[in-house]
Amino acid sequence: MSEAKNGESNPCLQEQRLSFKCLQDNFGDKSQCEPQIENYKDCKTFWYNIYKERKNNKIKPYMPSLEERIKIKKEYMNGQ
Repeated sequence: MSEAKNGESNPCLQEQRLSFKCLQDNFGDKSQCEPQIENYKDCKTFWYNIYKERKNNKIKPYMPSLEERIKIKKEYMNGQ
């Protein structure tokens, strides 16, 4: 399985799939899929920032494991 299709290495796999499905269902019309595309972009930005923070703090692995990501997301959502 390629890395981009693996939920362990791709924290935004679900958002990616929803974006692609919307585009497929709407024959590539991005205007119909703006919420899904924005959500995917936000997800990538969020996890990229987590990655950078962990790398700067020398926390390995730089991308948290699936279990850690669940905890991080929960903490982030509770802090909102």
